[in-house]
Amino acid sequence: MNVSRPGLGVRVSVALLLAACGGGSSTEPSTGSLSLAVSGLPTGVEASVAVTGPGGFSRTVAQTGTLSALAPGSYSVTATAVTTGAAQYQPVPASQPVTVSAGETASAGVAYAVTERSLAISVAGLPAGTDAAITVSGPGGYSRSVTATETLTGLAAGQYTVTALPVSDGSEQYTPSPSTRTVTVNGTAAATVTYSTGSTAGFNLRVDGVYLVQSVQTYDRTVPLVRDRDALLRVFVTANQVNTAMPDVDVTLYANGEAIAELTIPAPGLTTPLAPDEATLNSSWNVILDKSLIQSNLSVTATVDPGNAIAEGDESDNGFPASGTPLALDVRVVDPFQVMFVPVITKANGRQGNVTTANRGDYLETTARVHPIESWDATVHAAYTTSTSLALQSDNANNAWTVILGEIAALRNVESGTRYYYGVVNPNYSSGTAGVGYIGAPVALGWDKSGTRGGVAAHEWGHNWDRDHAPCGDAGNPDPLFPYPGGLIGVVGYDVVNETLKPADSPDLMGYCNNEWISDYTYLGVLNWRAAESFSRPSQDVIQPGMLVWGRIEDGRAVLEPAVRVNARPSLPSRPGPYRLEGRGENGSRLFGLDFVPMETADHSTGSKQFAFVVPMRPEAAVRLASLHLEGPGIRASSAQASSEAPAVTVSRAGAGRLALRWDASKSPMLMVRDPATGQVLSFARGGSSEVATGRDEVVVTASGRAAQAEMRVRAR
Repeated sequence: MNVSRPGLGVRVSVALLLAACGGGSSTEPSTGSLSLAVSGLPTGVEASVAVTGPGGFSRTVAQTGTLSALAPGSYSVTATAVTTGAAQYQPVPASQPVTVSAGETASAGVAYAVTERSLAISVAGLPAGTDAAITVSGPGGYSRSVTATETLTGLAAGQYTVTALPVSDGSEQYTPSPSTRTVTVNGTAAATVTYSTGSTAGFNLRVDGVYLVQSVQTYDRTVPLVRDRDALLRVFVTANQVNTAMPDVDVTLYANGEAIAELTIPAPGLTTPLAPDEATLNSSWNVILDKSLIQSNLSVTATVDPGNAIAEGDESDNGFPASGTPLALDVRVVDPFQVMFVPVITKANGRQGNVTTANRGDYLETTARVHPIESWDATVHAAYTTSTSLALQSDNANNAWTVILGEIAALRNVESGTRYYYGVVNPNYSSGTAGVGYIGAPVALGWDKSGTRGGVAAHEWGHNWDRDHAPCGDAGNPDPLFPYPGGLIGVVGYDVVNETLKPADSPDLMGYCNNEWISDYTYLGVLNWRAAESFSRPSQDVIQPGMLVWGRIEDGRAVLEPAVRVNARPSLPSRPGPYRLEGRGENGSRLFGLDFVPMETADHSTGSKQFAFVVPMRPEAAVRLASLHLEGPGIRASSAQASSEAPAVTVSRAGAGRLALRWDASKSPMLMVRDPATGQVLSFARGGSSEVATGRDEVVVTASGRAAQAEMRVRAR
């Protein structure tokens, strides 16, 4: 059915007539609206859209919505890029005009899309078949070699440095211009390197570069030096034509602007190369500098052919740096590496790790050569007998390696240790799991096999210094930021002890490959971590009564070890995290609560998280501790503490250098056994029966749990 409505037209006409005559009040709208649709951004990411218009109107819009009560007129909608994580989103259109009319809703849309960040490198001036020598470095340790015109894609936003070196076609040198430049990448960017030959000006020598290396270095000297450590000085001289020139190079070293050494380095070969070649010592002028010269505020100059014995078309560019101002070198002061070696006796088979004052240097030899270490200070702990009956396995299928690692961590806390603790074991196999260590925490465990123990220790201490695995040899959980494919060191290294170069394709020691060395990435990471960490610095906290609480999370299962009363410096979480440990009384009252991030164990196939804390607790509170409760992602565990009555402990001789302990495990499932003279922990003994290695006739034992008189001195009968 159709129905007409003539009255509607009459009412409109009347309203318009009244408005025109000025009588009555108008109902015509005086403002409008703008509906803005934003699309393309991930959930939770806000847009960046500015709306400006008449009367100084300005509003920022972060998501789809409608702006109301707008004065009629012309508006501008301007959107800017949004960055989230490594992705950048560009708006389309970036700017658009919109007209808002009274009584109407105008529309505008901004669609965001991920933009590809790229850097186009253009190479010109080289003859066919001659590769350029360009390195592009940038955020997050990014490094890429470029030999011809190429576009690098998938880049993170930030500053990139394009460094070009001279190259040769076999008969002539080609020099790049510019040799270095910085490019900002936040979308698409470009850089051009133009090579040219200087042969028209006649034969020429120049110092292209200078650096000092102690284990690894980059051509542009981005790796700092360690004070009081020998270094190799390399001077890279190039010629612009094929030649038989063998010029000397004079080098002057300065400390605080004063000359401290002047050296003359003879030519290493029968010709001067046309381009720098770090891969061979015959292409650089070299001298090993004694550690006494490697001091703070060190600088250097170098001059090729200082006596002008060789005729050149240009004698003005023989000095380095070109400005004549000595090149300042970055020399760092690092603390001595302090370590406590703990020879471990595995309860399952009685095998003891072989580390002594006589052979401790074997464990530190590799670390001293590759890591940024100036000196070390190592002591050897009394032999520690494990509490676990598990034997070490080559695949660590039973988690024995990580159980013992947790005991060493607990031992360090009880002893208020400030050194790095390194347990040494003697497994009955020769290949397989050789070590485990915490990432970013000062405890590790390694085997004692001659020939490999030093490399294992250097790898595990790398983990302690917050290094993940390099992606070589199927190492688990590799570092996603490692800059060199295949886990290689990426730049040329040098072994000062053996006076040999390490090729750039050597594997990084944080992987699982053989013939390892250290990359500049790992070296810098260790150097910066050691400068910032506080594990080896004495705590301001005083030794006081407390409770050792410790445990681990492995294979989705949580284990809470028995709590032990101690006198030690407090050791509490350095930062809050997703796990919570609570100690409660019998009535459920909370005695303490800790929110923490557990220590991650490297070299564990399925992942292992551990924790060990010393919670300050006065004796009257300790006797009230009835249970421990642990909660975190995917786990929940509780552990009741033993009775408040300490067990009687009997001790007898079990042979030369060993004591046998017996006690009622129902009253105390674990005893902490210590040397009465040194206070060092000899064992966390379990199960009511255990043996410990000691030459003494007595030991101090502490019953786990909340016994009022938990500690006792017991003598062999």
